[in-house]
Amino acid sequence: MKKPLNAPVLIVGGGIAGLALGIALRRAGRDVELVELNSAWNVYGVGIILQANALRALRQIGLADACIAAGFPYAVSLHHEENGQPQAARHKPSLLDEGLPASCGILRPALHNLLRDAALAAGVQVRLGITVADIRDESDAAQVSFTDGSQGRYSVVVGADGIRSHVRTLRFPEAMPPRFTGQGCWRFTLPRSAEVSSAVMYHGRQARLAGLVPVSPDQMYLLLLSEEPGNPRMPDAELPDLLRDRLQHFGGQIPAAMAHMPGPEGIVYRPLETQLVAAPWHRGRVVLAGDAAHATTPHMAQGASMALEDAVVLADSLDDADSLESALQSYSLRRFDRCRRVVEASVQIGQWQMRPEPGADPLALVREVAVELMRPA
Repeated sequence: MKKPLNAPVLIVGGGIAGLALGIALRRAGRDVELVELNSAWNVYGVGIILQANALRALRQIGLADACIAAGFPYAVSLHHEENGQPQAARHKPSLLDEGLPASCGILRPALHNLLRDAALAAGVQVRLGITVADIRDESDAAQVSFTDGSQGRYSVVVGADGIRSHVRTLRFPEAMPPRFTGQGCWRFTLPRSAEVSSAVMYHGRQARLAGLVPVSPDQMYLLLLSEEPGNPRMPDAELPDLLRDRLQHFGGQIPAAMAHMPGPEGIVYRPLETQLVAAPWHRGRVVLAGDAAHATTPHMAQGASMALEDAVVLADSLDDADSLESALQSYSLRRFDRCRRVVEASVQIGQWQMRPEPGADPLALVREVAVELMRPA
């Protein structure tokens, strides 16, 4: 806002959205406190894809070059049939006119460490192992009680605490819970093959999509999307065998990658869930960001991008508006349709994978939305 806020901003959640927002707010001169329930403040060790719009948001908080240096930029997705027969090479929409690559694979811990270190260096005050217990709006601040018994007063409380957001439960009790889409995602990290210099995808039978994505000069990750009727529990000890079974029909570079399959501790399986909170994303002095507001599936690789865009748009809205209410309204207006487009398109692609329809073209939909997202958030 044009005038200073009368108390610090509280961010609940120390993931991508929360850390990026903390950095953006500190760059604008705001006082920021962040609480994170995970006392280890770590993330699971697989890779993610930063699309060009994510890199643009990272540039706005001064981290694009560091992320590109830590990751593996690429511009093409190579698509194959299940047996390895080439189908198409798809050039990804880019922002080369802004000096940014089309995509950058990066290890999730590497991105987390860059954001964490930048937030701490910027002066974000962090407390670990706690979260909010209660939030009460007062005339000039939000009174917050924490799970360790402490209290504080804040101008704004941002729920950036993920798809199971406790802040959302407290302030948006009517929001629908996350919905299982029918698919699961398997991932593990392995040494990068010299042949994998871009995303390499294999479209398989039984609604399965396997891929290899480079995340550094030395590493890549294998991913598999599979239909998982009934959302079954995957026992940790059985993860390698379950994944081998789902990959057995794939050719190309997948068999060689399977030779590097780690033990259960190195395989990450997540059921795919989605969530979209109706706008506006604020109630009083409480506002949602990232997966707390709009969790998407990975079919468009836009989850991190949307979280990073939330951060820079919310910080910008707080800086430009004449009042807190108008700032939070502006944030929702700028973000809702864009995030809804990503969530709905991602769900549609997953549905087409599980239940093919005549004329459906998932790759065309991916490109259509990706081109739309090249416009500034």
